[in-house]
Amino acid sequence: MRHFHSFKSEEDRARFEKMHRQFEKFIVDISGTDDLRGFHLSNLIHRAANIYDAIYHQHNGELDISGPRLAILIRLYIEDRKGTGAGITPTIMSRFQNVGKNTISSLLNGLEEQGLLQRENDPSDRRIFRLKITDKGRTLVEDLAPRQVEYMNMLTADLTDEESDQLIALLGKLVYSLQTHVSSVR
Repeated sequence: MRHFHSFKSEEDRARFEKMHRQFEKFIVDISGTDDLRGFHLSNLIHRAANIYDAIYHQHNGELDISGPRLAILIRLYIEDRKGTGAGITPTIMSRFQNVGKNTISSLLNGLEEQGLLQRENDPSDRRIFRLKITDKGRTLVEDLAPRQVEYMNMLTADLTDEESDQLIALLGKLVYSLQTHVSSVR
């Protein structure tokens, strides 16, 4: 887990800003362009995501449940609420989480070890597993999800509703654009 700290002094902040300016100058020199908007966007998105993760772990450390694991449990909870009892395959969950098979397997193993989900053989195809949330997982989602939404909203409270809506729309547009580039690379 990365740790993020505020600057202890103005001197520390000045040192960081000087180092950042030197880094940007190097990027301009090596790339041959002074248009670093894409670079800045990528950097800010990564930094924001890393800080969100650090805050999430700091806030929920005692629960030993990561954001991706919570998202899996919420997805299983929603499926459970449908009442079909079918569960979800690891492949579908992998697509939902937008991660590879090894990553989803690791996440699922951890949740299973915590007793938050169970795997059952598919009745029509014994080679396929179906994932289902356990009572313990259901209780965790019902307790944690509302608190998590409230906490995440508190973290963005410095933005106005209009700014939040605008940022959501712009990031959604960026994600869509990035997805078109990913499919063209394959």
